[in-house]
Amino acid sequence: MSLKSVVQRLRRTLRPDGSLAERAVTGGVWVALTNVADRALQLGMVLFVAGLIGPDSYGVMALALVVMSALTKLSRLGVDAALIQREESDVDAYLDTAWVMQNARSLLVAAVLFASAPFAAGFFGEPQLTGVLRVLALSPVLSGLQNPALMYLKKDLRFDKQFVYTISGTVLYVAVAVGYALATRSVWALVFGLVASDAARLVVSYLLVDYRPWPRFDRDHARELFGYGKWIFASGIVLFLVMEGDDAFVGWYLGTAVVGLYQLAYRVSNAPATEVTGTISSVVFPTYAKLQSEDRRLREGFYKTVQLTTFVSFPVAVGIGAIAPTFVDAFLTTEWEPMVPMIQLLAAWGLLRSLGATTGPLFQAVGRPDYATKIQFGKLVLIAAFIFPATAAYGAVGTALVIVGNSLLFSEPVSSYLAVRVVDGSYAELLRLLAYPALASAVMGGAVVGVRESLAIGSAVLELVVLVVAGIVVYTALVLGLERYSNYDSVALCRRMVETVVA
Repeated sequence: MSLKSVVQRLRRTLRPDGSLAERAVTGGVWVALTNVADRALQLGMVLFVAGLIGPDSYGVMALALVVMSALTKLSRLGVDAALIQREESDVDAYLDTAWVMQNARSLLVAAVLFASAPFAAGFFGEPQLTGVLRVLALSPVLSGLQNPALMYLKKDLRFDKQFVYTISGTVLYVAVAVGYALATRSVWALVFGLVASDAARLVVSYLLVDYRPWPRFDRDHARELFGYGKWIFASGIVLFLVMEGDDAFVGWYLGTAVVGLYQLAYRVSNAPATEVTGTISSVVFPTYAKLQSEDRRLREGFYKTVQLTTFVSFPVAVGIGAIAPTFVDAFLTTEWEPMVPMIQLLAAWGLLRSLGATTGPLFQAVGRPDYATKIQFGKLVLIAAFIFPATAAYGAVGTALVIVGNSLLFSEPVSSYLAVRVVDGSYAELLRLLAYPALASAVMGGAVVGVRESLAIGSAVLELVVLVVAGIVVYTALVLGLERYSNYDSVALCRRMVETVVA
């Protein structure tokens, strides 16, 4: 095959046109490329910088991100989701109002962040947090000024342009953070890198779309947008307490260094939720929104999403838990070794979140975002009841146990039950789709641990490569073997997706 034909096939593969199914799958390819490139760059940078500055300094940034996330999620209006969910293709009439709402929110967040910085520093007992938070107050201002028409990239499944937008900021983040870390070995490398990335994305947002916002405000449009977004707003409040409350509690109760360990363990361990399901969720929400009035296709789309998500995310999560000791040995210093059990527990949470991430976009697309809010509220109640005694008894590992147990026993079973009801599906079919990757992943994890315990290579990096290859080989063989005795048919699913993209 000539180089020219390869290039032509690649261009055809990544061209965002054709039927809705073709655009959804092509969009999935672009989102996968975006997430893999973005997360790989960020994780590589974070591991490099964390190794230079240590858990204490990294913990300062972790606490700053908790405070920023609190203000961001507690003021989330859900405007973008409201515009994407609308069935009409042209929502230009709403964009100026959306931009005004977006900027008002961002300026308020920045002002509160700047003013509350000393109080946050006092609460966590970390004086350096004041200056860090005040510089990071620039971040919401820059984000608020971005072009509101960016939401068309998701609504129209133009994830090729979304790739450019995301990676432009990440590349500058990495360049600034790594350069400054080498020069100063301080937390300011991460601070200045984050602000630089937001500045880059602000500029790119106006280069990618032609629409130019103007400060006009329509009360009726605002009321309509917030009518849908109020559940996103409420969900944001609860979601912060569920997703970031454990970080805040660990930082307050156990100190800056421990929250640095805990937060980096989360970033390393939750690849299934943040990469795999982030890819799929970004595509299926706008796709579901276009299918919300077609029951059969919506049901089929949901089951295919669950099958694809769990087929990839289950083995990734189990594999992360199995290789955690070798990973830390390969990329970090000995002062980071206490986070190994945290990685292993939080990887289990990533596995459960990957299943839950298939239901959230479905609830939003069919106009029931309240389901997710109510489930998150139930999780919050359970976390509040158990987090203190578990952390007092077992430290940050106890915190992780509460988070994992909550998802295992409450939130994911409930969200899956409601999702099957929404699509008028079969619970037996859902369990069947989960059983095969769960069984194959469990056996694969045991095999990888066995190989890890018997290896004596002398190089942690080489050992890590061997373990990853062993996991892939074992999982693939197990899935192919199981399909001989079932109609799970993951091979046919992957083949259909590839054929749809390259046709």
